[in-house]
Amino acid sequence: MSADDDDYLSDKFLVSTPSTSKPSTYSSLRKEAQKKSFLKNEQNKLKSRRQRELESREEGLGKSLFERAKEEVDAGLSSGNKALSIMMKMGFEPGRALGSAGTNGDAIVPDEVSPSETQSVPLNPANEVPSHDPTEPLPLNEWAGRKGIGLGKRARSPNAAERQTKLAKADEEASHHDFRDRARDEYKERQAEARLLPAQRSCATMDEKVGRTYHALWLNFNNPNTFPPGLIDALSLHGGIIVPPEPHGDSIQSRLRRQMQADSLQSPDADDTAKPVMSAVDQYSPQFLEEAAQFLRLQAQDRLILVLSYLRRTHFYCFWCGVKYENEEEMESQCPGPDEDVHE
Repeated sequence: MSADDDDYLSDKFLVSTPSTSKPSTYSSLRKEAQKKSFLKNEQNKLKSRRQRELESREEGLGKSLFERAKEEVDAGLSSGNKALSIMMKMGFEPGRALGSAGTNGDAIVPDEVSPSETQSVPLNPANEVPSHDPTEPLPLNEWAGRKGIGLGKRARSPNAAERQTKLAKADEEASHHDFRDRARDEYKERQAEARLLPAQRSCATMDEKVGRTYHALWLNFNNPNTFPPGLIDALSLHGGIIVPPEPHGDSIQSRLRRQMQADSLQSPDADDTAKPVMSAVDQYSPQFLEEAAQFLRLQAQDRLILVLSYLRRTHFYCFWCGVKYENEEEMESQCPGPDEDVHE
């Protein structure tokens, strides 16, 4: 094939297909029409008087005096600014500081310079000392009224409605906080009451094994059977402790026993009324009555702590482990501690 023949593999033999754009959908056309309509409305929209004043003010502050004077001269509004013309005659140039060149505005004047030296020294702008004078005009500080120290505009004080709203909100938050605290305390108290009964039964069993007949730590309001005969009356007279009756599980035998006890304390003769009560008080020593009264006045959580401490100290028994150790050394080595959290 000669060099003049065209190569059949070249691009000139390819049929050029016209570029077709992707057909627009109805939604895209609608969005485009809405966009054009919005831009047209924004252009034709009349601005408010305040907005026009702000734009005019910003435009005026953004122009220098020279630009403004030049625009006025070009528009034929004025023949020129006399003050600016005087400054220009004095050598002022826009963008440079006022005064002669030098540090802090001081002119650099040599002591004795001959005319020949002046002509021989070339004027090199690079050798000039840069001036530290301000080249920007002073900012425009608007007067905001007479103000002294501490006499600025005070924030608006809340009115009565706002104060009442804040107080109501604070009371509501406090009530929610108090409710959560009360609910948590009541739950802990019920939990301690449920654990106190088995702990006191274990305490009574171990005390009876070592020959102890009674202890104030056995007393429990939820189980009136833990009170021996006459102790309830003695506590009511000694410390004002009133033991409530058993709410549930009240058997016939217990009701008969309490009725017989009440009948034995009653007498037809008014003079003999105080005799059985005094005999009931005399059965117990004042020290025991004081100890029992103090124990019953405590909360269930505090009573549980006292009972568990007594079991560990006296019988080497850990309520959380459920194990009775031989001695204190064995309990200290095998028991993780007196608290429930360390046993989890």
